[in-house]
Amino acid sequence: MMYTDKITEVKQFMSNNFVGRDEVINGVLAGLIASEPTLLIGPPGTAKTSIIDTLSRLVNAKYFYYLLTKFTEPEELLGPIDISALKAGEYKNITRGKLPDANIIFLDEVFKASSAIRNTLLDIMLNRRLPNGNQMLSLDILGIYSASNEISNDEEDMALYDRYPVKIFHTYIEKSLVGDLLDRGIELMGDNNEVMPILDVEDIINLQREAINRLSTMKKNNPDILEKYTDALFQLEENNVTLSDRRKIKLLKVASAFSILMNSTRVTGNDIAMAMRYSADSEDDIPKIEAAIIDSKLENKSEIIQKANTIIEEIRSLISGTEDSIHKNSPYNEVLDKLNLLEIFIKKLEEIKIDIGPDNNPYHREIINRIDSTMDFAASKYEKLKGK
Repeated sequence: MMYTDKITEVKQFMSNNFVGRDEVINGVLAGLIASEPTLLIGPPGTAKTSIIDTLSRLVNAKYFYYLLTKFTEPEELLGPIDISALKAGEYKNITRGKLPDANIIFLDEVFKASSAIRNTLLDIMLNRRLPNGNQMLSLDILGIYSASNEISNDEEDMALYDRYPVKIFHTYIEKSLVGDLLDRGIELMGDNNEVMPILDVEDIINLQREAINRLSTMKKNNPDILEKYTDALFQLEENNVTLSDRRKIKLLKVASAFSILMNSTRVTGNDIAMAMRYSADSEDDIPKIEAAIIDSKLENKSEIIQKANTIIEEIRSLISGTEDSIHKNSPYNEVLDKLNLLEIFIKKLEEIKIDIGPDNNPYHREIINRIDSTMDFAASKYEKLKGK
């Protein structure tokens, strides 16, 4: 099986096991293909650790996990001091089985680490190297993941925060998926949870090489793409969203990774738009990034897709509001107005689906799938609410 087929199989396996976490999974896998540090940000109990742990079992590679606290010592990550070397006047760590020996790394609650650990991580994340005794170790790291329950506002963390080109904000799953979550959770508790590896180290190396190769041909294959990307960056700066020069370049590498993950044949504006969505430093930046994507025309049919996303959110909000009105015994006419509006929104989604049309663009397929699931959910809710 080709390595591109294998990463698709990994994505499908993880999507089947983690209900409502497709966006998180896409970001996690893009970070691996791009070989760029990835940060998961969300409250406790949102499957951050489980997702990375499952990925580690799907990859036949050395895995290192550590939960950091302010009391964590560097030796807990890098390995104990080599006493025999110390007696000879050389300060070095025994790295076997520790972070420097791993291919995939997951550091939980990374911003709780001490300054000494964070400073050490800066060079590891950027250059994949570690000074050890009288030599500089070259580290065979394929993927670096970190998690945090919240964003750090400490200025001391800004350099570390900027090292993550891929940032994934997520919270508890939406109400419409709770039933599916419970069903899948019960199924998993009944399984033996044995996960067989799908990818190996060589597969990941090939995926990462492919991402680099696609970057080198991107400008020739699509000469307008960098101009549109530049326009989007200018618009972000005008809206006080600034990306470091390093991240502006690395986002193109992440875009190349998305082109592989989405079974595209080359890097397109859709891939760059997807990478930009994972570049936000805070959730407040996300609407500004969406606006820059639309105004720069990075995505095909971006205005239609944006309209679809807006209506989907309005439908979910309307359903919740209608349920609250019924619960509060609001006047019948008020409930009826909301139901009529819901019916209008469903018809609008049907029209948008026709406008998007059938094509092979993976991003369009994703939005069509989202439209279909929303329409099914809304139609079901409409009938139930109307009956009340």
